[in-house]
Amino acid sequence: MIRAAGVLVRHSLTRLRTALLVMAAALALFQVLLAMAAAELQRQGTFEQLAGLVPGVVRELFGTALVSMMSFSGIMALGYYHVAIVAVLVGLVVVIATEPAAEVEAGFADLVLAQPVPREAVLTRSVVLLAVCPGFVIAAMTAGTFAGLWWAGPAAGSRPAVSLILSLALSLWAVLACWGGVSLVVGAASRRRAVAAGIAGGAAAALMLVDYLSRVWKPIRGFARLSPFHYYNPLDLVMGKPLPLGDIGMLLGTGAVACALAYALFRRRDL
Repeated sequence: MIRAAGVLVRHSLTRLRTALLVMAAALALFQVLLAMAAAELQRQGTFEQLAGLVPGVVRELFGTALVSMMSFSGIMALGYYHVAIVAVLVGLVVVIATEPAAEVEAGFADLVLAQPVPREAVLTRSVVLLAVCPGFVIAAMTAGTFAGLWWAGPAAGSRPAVSLILSLALSLWAVLACWGGVSLVVGAASRRRAVAAGIAGGAAAALMLVDYLSRVWKPIRGFARLSPFHYYNPLDLVMGKPLPLGDIGMLLGTGAVACALAYALFRRRDL
């Protein structure tokens, strides 16, 4: 099975490589430019000026998180929690996770399984890609962050600690791995990729919105605990809190359980 899964991984990476390289290069460059912009704001003393312009009501609503965002470390962490970037990365894992549905729809799965290839190899391919591809893009982002800090030079006097950057990268990878597992369940049970991607992508968008709303609307905070994005709080790390290993474990555990369910569904389904 390992050999068959390896062949399928290479086949899928061949199709994904251009998108992966472009995405990794774009996000790495974004982090470099972000460091240069943050260094310029630091030189001009803009962070202190912005903090002084924030109304007291807004301060009470958002708390110290808002002040943390208006700092060199907060700006450098932007790429790891900005909704647009997180949405793009979630889209990447949805594309990967729904590949089994695309292969069933196109008839490629019939050609593969007509060979002495176990069904588990198809899902193993997807699990490997869900771990490696987001990890590759996030690693490029992290490299871009360090390159930007080096490029910014002495102006980055309040630069974030290495441990903070690595914690942000690990937390982002964990939430993507979790949603990748959940999306794989949908992809393993669907016959059409468009339907699977619509369900997985739509659910991700809804749960992200629920998590954001729960931060200011108390009645839905209990429901927000069902969202994987509830356990991803990069601004807490920026404020100096330690890496929440319990939340990381929750995300990775949920992803693992979801992958096991996807294996069971794909093994028993009618292709």
